[in-house]
Amino acid sequence: MSRKSIVTLSMLLICGMSFAQELPTRRGEALGVARAMENANANANAAAAQKSLSAAGVSPDATSNCAWTFTSPATAVDKYLQFCVTVNGNITEFQSPQGVESIRNGSYNEGYGICDVTSGAAYYDYADSGDSGNWQPPQTLAVSATSVKIARTTSDGIWTLTQTIAMNKPGASASVTMSLKNNTAVNRVAEIIRFADVDAGGVFTNNLDGTNDSAWGYNAISGGHPPYYGLLLQTNGPSPFSHEGFAINTPVGPNPCSSGANWVGTLTLKDGGIVFWQYLGSIARNATQTVKEKYTAF
Repeated sequence: MSRKSIVTLSMLLICGMSFAQELPTRRGEALGVARAMENANANANAAAAQKSLSAAGVSPDATSNCAWTFTSPATAVDKYLQFCVTVNGNITEFQSPQGVESIRNGSYNEGYGICDVTSGAAYYDYADSGDSGNWQPPQTLAVSATSVKIARTTSDGIWTLTQTIAMNKPGASASVTMSLKNNTAVNRVAEIIRFADVDAGGVFTNNLDGTNDSAWGYNAISGGHPPYYGLLLQTNGPSPFSHEGFAINTPVGPNPCSSGANWVGTLTLKDGGIVFWQYLGSIARNATQTVKEKYTAF
């Protein structure tokens, strides 16, 4: 074999080896592009579905507009958090870490619900996801650089819900304290819930579940569904009441008198929501019961 033939053969072998080494990289890049397109299409479809589902049952009093925005820059012992609160006491933005949004995507669905077990009446407000239409206008009681306090009475005058929503440091979490007062002259039994349509990291299909003390939505690295972030709702300290966190198979908030109607156990890569339920029991006339919860990114 001539020297020229040997050189030519060597070059062909080198090129073949180089091409073989590039194949996995190119295949990975192609899969990455395909997965990104798949996620983008899924997000677009889920966003349209959320808006369609949320269109019904929204009274003029419901809003997802931010009235107050609270920001905690990242420090050595803390991580970045920005969240906002509506005049009605909904948290319709939760950004942590910076640039990673887990609520303000598609329809902005977050809020609270009360069930008057004594009468069967339901009161709720989930921002874009709708409200019960039986509330008086909210009253802003106090505002600071890190918190806001809002009171809202039901239109029948039976209940007043006072919420204090505040930035927690360290830990970059938003604490939600809900105090429910029975304004009547008789004892009444009540339940209270907090709901969020979690779209962790801006992705509409998440893994969702709950425990006795928490509920969450997230995307896991093992699931190959980036970006890999989560949002956790849990008790903020011990609770004296029966309580439970769980996932529901819809991004629209539930009737608080049947909050578990859409409970389906663990959801994997679905567009759903999380609920944290607490049974307050019998509240004496003119008495108040208080629950404390918090949102944290993970």
